[in-house]
Amino acid sequence: MSRLGSIVAIAWILSGAAEAWAAAASLEAADRAVAGSQLEVRWTGPGAAGDFISIDAPGAPEGTYGPYAYPSTGNPLSIRVPDEPGEYVLRYHVASGYAVIATRPLAVTAPGATLEAAAAVGIGATLAISWTGPGHDGDFISIDTAGADDRSYGPYAYPKSGNPVSIRAPEAPGDYLIRYHMAASYRVIGSRPLRVEAATASLTAPDSVTAGSVFEVSWQGPGNTGDFITLVAPTIADGKWGRSNGYTQRGNPVKMEAPREPGTYELRYLTGQSYRTLAKAALEVAPSAMASLRVVTDAADATAGLAAVEIVLDASGSMLQRLGDARRIEIAKDALVELTRALPDGTSFALRVFGHKEAGSCRTDLELPLAPLDRAAAIARIGSLEAMNLAKTPIAASLGKVRDDLAGVSGAALVVLVTDGEETCGGDPKGAIEALRAAGLDVRIDIVGFAVDEVVLKDTFREWARLGGGSFFDAQDAEQLSAGVQATLRPTYEVLAGESVVAGGVVNGDPVELPAGRYRVRLRGGDARDLGEHALEPGTPRELRY
Repeated sequence: MSRLGSIVAIAWILSGAAEAWAAAASLEAADRAVAGSQLEVRWTGPGAAGDFISIDAPGAPEGTYGPYAYPSTGNPLSIRVPDEPGEYVLRYHVASGYAVIATRPLAVTAPGATLEAAAAVGIGATLAISWTGPGHDGDFISIDTAGADDRSYGPYAYPKSGNPVSIRAPEAPGDYLIRYHMAASYRVIGSRPLRVEAATASLTAPDSVTAGSVFEVSWQGPGNTGDFITLVAPTIADGKWGRSNGYTQRGNPVKMEAPREPGTYELRYLTGQSYRTLAKAALEVAPSAMASLRVVTDAADATAGLAAVEIVLDASGSMLQRLGDARRIEIAKDALVELTRALPDGTSFALRVFGHKEAGSCRTDLELPLAPLDRAAAIARIGSLEAMNLAKTPIAASLGKVRDDLAGVSGAALVVLVTDGEETCGGDPKGAIEALRAAGLDVRIDIVGFAVDEVVLKDTFREWARLGGGSFFDAQDAEQLSAGVQATLRPTYEVLAGESVVAGGVVNGDPVELPAGRYRVRLRGGDARDLGEHALEPGTPRELRY
């Protein structure tokens, strides 16, 4: 046969194969579909691995295709319809060369959406938006700058999450648009105008407070979630905050803690999202007549007779924040490694961590079950931990697991909770601690608060530690965290003015400074007892020995 004859024969064979394929393939689907919806397609055909069915532009070459699905995944199968309305063709492609062996036309119609919400809202307020529309997976409703293109968007929510959806308004006043975007293309299919109105705020506080004192600040303002009052030096740029903060969601007035260093400061009302300054008030911090107290003993170290130690570490999203040059989680890991090295040989050891496995989760995991301390293994496991962005803080759930974690312990046990935030999983840490103590386990719970910036939360941690027979340690930086974690292994005490705990310290540790006055000193931990009432004079160090 000549070469030309061979080519003709091959063409005839391929033509026959294509006719056979076409005869053996068919597509059934609706003639019309709404843009962005899922189209159900029934098919007959080879169904070979790599074959696919797609929604394509009319006249598109066989080697090109739009959204698709594989016949091998099932019959019927589902394909997401393009977001752009118009005329399309549904096509069956075989894997080899993408040859098309079956087609049918498809008209894609435009979806509609309507949005209902208030015409105006204050900055940062939560806005309820009722909607009608496709509600497809991935569609979203957002509050956008007027004139923005379809792919530009602001704060958003998914229609799939409910009706109405809730979105927090921007914190910059002005004219915006509420818009419904399609999932794949961000195409806008519905909108309505929104006016975000400016807000005012004011602060009322004493003109002067003494260094280290706790005082109250009354406020007027939006009171949106996350809004807070901060205390900073007047030279600090707007949008920055200090180490003493009071969150408006706690109530009115809020409690604040004055710096230890006298001088001129400024109270500021900051918004919770963009940290816009809405109000300022001057505050003078006056020197305080300070006294010092040091409690000492010749008694044995607190680790004597300690049968087990369990660390409960917060590795939630907030632990990714930086403190100086390092993230909080890295500072915390270093401190816990030091603690592990300081534990006596033979101590039973367990490690529980939360926030490091799943974003948006309240999961808590026992990373090292209770066993005689393997120092190298414990240090390696602590070093491998990473915090997870957006993970939550299940303090109650974690403490609720301690009884099982320490099952079989004979003797005193110490639980050290290291956290930088409050419970965010709806649990009741106080109840969990009370239940643990009521179960008869000889356990002490010490809490080390890391970079906690508000008085109310510190007071909460202090109360939880008291219920757990332990102590609260306030650590604002890496050095204080290391000292606080190490202090859990030593006897501690607290200083009370009336019935309120105003300070705490470590036996044989550094002196505690506090305003001159009369105080009661109480030993904490396994040797808990009252050390009596004592007068502290300004400028005269007092050493209390027991």
